Amino acid sequence: MDLYFLSVICYGQYALFPTHRVKLMSEYHECCDYVYIRTDPAPLDGTAPQKSLWKSDLAKTRAHLKKARNEGFTVHRRRTVIERVGPAVAASGRPKFVKLLRKLRPYTGLVVWHIDALGRDAGDILKTIRAVNARGAEVYCMAVSDDELSIAPGFEETMKELALLERSVDKWRRAADRSGRGVAGGRVGRPPSLDEAAQAKVRAGLQAGETVSDLARHHNTSRQTILRIRDAEK
Repeated sequence: MDLYFLSVICYGQYALFPTHRVKLMSEYHECCDYVYIRTDPAPLDGTAPQKSLWKSDLAKTRAHLKKARNEGFTVHRRRTVIERVGPAVAASGRPKFVKLLRKLRPYTGLVVWHIDALGRDAGDILKTIRAVNARGAEVYCMAVSDDELSIAPGFEETMKELALLERSVDKWRRAADRSGRGVAGGRVGRPPSLDEAAQAKVRAGLQAGETVSDLARHHNTSRQTILRIRDAEK
């Protein structure tokens, strides 16, 4: 039996642990997988007190660890990171997550509950998975598959197709905004107060010499509407 003891400070008190137990605890933590939990940021208006946020984080941590252990993962709260960040933030913009990725070593696992913990969209998630695999580690998402994500049947192909779809939709929306069309191919903004037939009558009245005020009263609309129709002809 090891007779050497190590004195450590714990919560302001001195406690004695045999050195072999300290070594075993260290080795146990080294073989544990990492757990990352993304949760929504606190309200900007400060309505949620700090104590309630802390309790919420603690409850989520316990739930995630319990779920991970039930799935067969070796996890510990010392290797669990919880970060309050919005789902639209890229993985590279999450400081705690970036720091966690740097700690990954070969044959260790990164366990998340939901897929949004790995990135903001399909392309970002794929980038994260490849970065983890490049370090010799593995990624597991309990809500998606029991397998490591890079070898889960059809997962990577599905994510690639989703990334292509997202890029295509985003490109089309930007083009629609530039051309003044809506997402569904229609006009952007409120519908005009006068239809095409009424606008044609307004243009005819302007050409005949009618005043803007008379045309506005006749068509029960504002002078600004008549002026816009007139200016559109210039």
